[in-house]
Amino acid sequence: MIAATVLSAGASSRMGFPKALLEYHGVTFLQSILDAAGAVGMHPRIVILGHGADKILAKHDLRDVVVLATEGFEAGPIGSIRAAIRAVEPHPVEGILVWPVDMPHVAIATVEALLAGFRASGRPIVIPAYQKKHGHPVIFGREVFGELLEAPDSEGARAVVHADPGRVLEVPVDDSAVLEDLNTPVEYQDLMKKEDVIRS
Repeated sequence: MIAATVLSAGASSRMGFPKALLEYHGVTFLQSILDAAGAVGMHPRIVILGHGADKILAKHDLRDVVVLATEGFEAGPIGSIRAAIRAVEPHPVEGILVWPVDMPHVAIATVEALLAGFRASGRPIVIPAYQKKHGHPVIFGREVFGELLEAPDSEGARAVVHADPGRVLEVPVDDSAVLEDLNTPVEYQDLMKKEDVIRS
């Protein structure tokens, strides 16, 4: 099993509104990612909450989702990754897919390619690459859980990724969304405009 871990603990300070609650294709960013993870059979689905947790919980039915709270805001995303690893370590999980909540537009086909690469390659770190640039979501296998738990806050998961390039699988994808985290209202508006063009 691969656990889908949605990182949604940040303050969304530049957006000025919890990014998990922004809408994409008529549903929230968080719900869009959870739906995609469910569609490709990832289990369990985990959501890491922090800032704005009450508002996010009030908006979603998360009864089939593992909801974790992290106090490690100052640690950044690595604090959320640690929380997810501690939750799944006792269970027969092969790895976790780490998916930031501000990237709901990553294609399901991209996620399927990452999962296929992880299962076929045996490598413990699988990263999408668009035009040779690394993006998200990323899969971390159980083999590197210990390293992620011990990774320095200053570098986070990057320290684990860069420790041994030979154990990293880059999966080329035709999906620019893997590079497009949405941090500001302007970036969100640009995404909505792009979607309007595609639909028309």
